[in-house]
Amino acid sequence: MSRAGGITNAVNVGIAVQADWENREFISNISLNVRRLFEFLLQFEATTKSKLAALNEKLDILEHRLEVLEVQVSTATANPSVFT
Repeated sequence: MSRAGGITNAVNVGIAVQADWENREFISNISLNVRRLFEFLLQFEATTKSKLAALNEKLDILEHRLEVLEVQVSTATANPSVFT
């Protein structure tokens, strides 16, 4: 009977080892995917910051042009004789 018990224990250990490897593989896959997600988010942040900076520059230029046009319009309104 001790021999049958030893085989049963060996089978149980084998099952436990297999389950442990499967759990480790699952955890490894989750860790890898979390790393990939983190890298994607870092790249997305960098790209977004770059694009927003470029857009901000364009908006600054447009604001400056608008200010110049507002001054020209107010000047023309104050001195209509300039256009006649």
